[in-house]
Amino acid sequence: MVEQHSLRRKEPDWLRHARLEAAERFTPDSWPTGQEEEWRRFPLKDLPEGSLFSTLDHLPGIQFKLEPEAAAQGVIFKGLLRAALDNPDLVRPHIAPGDGIPSHAAFRAIADALWSAGSTFVHVPADVIVDRPIVVDKVWPAGGDAMLSRTIVVAERGSTVTIVEDLSSEGATPRIAIPHVDVYAGPGARVRYVAIRRFAPGVVDLGFQRFRSASDSDLAVHNVFAGQGKSKVGIESDMEGNGATVKLYGLVAAGDNQRIDVNSFQQVDGKGSQSDLLYLSALYDHAKAIFYGKIRVEATSSGTGSYQECRNMLLSKHAGADPIPVLEILTNDVVRCGHGATAGALGDEDLFYAMSRGFDRDQAQQLMVHGFFRRVINQLDDEHVRQRVLNALRPRIGNIAEMGILA
Repeated sequence: MVEQHSLRRKEPDWLRHARLEAAERFTPDSWPTGQEEEWRRFPLKDLPEGSLFSTLDHLPGIQFKLEPEAAAQGVIFKGLLRAALDNPDLVRPHIAPGDGIPSHAAFRAIADALWSAGSTFVHVPADVIVDRPIVVDKVWPAGGDAMLSRTIVVAERGSTVTIVEDLSSEGATPRIAIPHVDVYAGPGARVRYVAIRRFAPGVVDLGFQRFRSASDSDLAVHNVFAGQGKSKVGIESDMEGNGATVKLYGLVAAGDNQRIDVNSFQQVDGKGSQSDLLYLSALYDHAKAIFYGKIRVEATSSGTGSYQECRNMLLSKHAGADPIPVLEILTNDVVRCGHGATAGALGDEDLFYAMSRGFDRDQAQQLMVHGFFRRVINQLDDEHVRQRVLNALRPRIGNIAEMGILA
């Protein structure tokens, strides 16, 4: 099936071989047993049974628009297949199945073998600064086929770029989504990656993200869970040099019977590197947020700093959260390494304070949630990106601008 998928799309031999190599990694041993710490709280028995094979090669309405200045400097922003045909020397070194959290290997293999519509390639040459965010809206039409995609971002030495992927789907047919993301920040590069997930009901999102940071690079990642589907997402950050800085941010606004389960692995290495994580959840109705994250400070590192923080606001007596941070420190030469995790309801005193200013209870709650989320939203550099994130969150957390208050 993988070979026919590639032949139908008239792909080059090297790309077909990369798909087949990925397919070989999909083995019974790669499938989670449910005993792994990452998968104990996300049962796989009720996965959608739609086809993994999709004949959809292009998403309706998707556009790959670059500012003229960026295009003139050699920046590439294309569909992955188009880039593989036009720029094979740039794509080929990054298309091979990558490593990552072992218990997510089966789903990476599926996406790498059968990716189709919605796959993206971004390449920023050395020392090029892309002033405006590169934004791509990916809307999968209604149907039952899996939504399998790959995103590859390569920022060469000294470059600067912001990429925003807004992922959504139509219809309510149960289906699987596996967006597999690989981002490489070269030496001294500054990269901002924002993923907004607003999948429809019935979608089970089994995505994976891997971020590699070279010496003196500066990487910030924002994941926003704002849809109606269920998500089980793995995130891995690998440091490959000294002086790298990584910031992993997340916002979860979930309701109904949603389950948002995030696994993270922060590998901290090199001299003077920093890796921090901050995830905030607002949980309504019967929603549940699970976070299992590990920081591993390698024995070969020195003078590193890292922190992991997960806060959960329970807005219903039926909502729940399981934040589980883990530290694995293999050296005694650490500047800082710690974690914090909380889960609790809004305090009556906080609500009373807002209500005493003339707001009803629902409005007071909206104010509290917006203020809670500001710790992450304020880290977004671009105002248009901030507004896009707020617009995605609004169906769940409301719009305080309508209350006559500046956001």
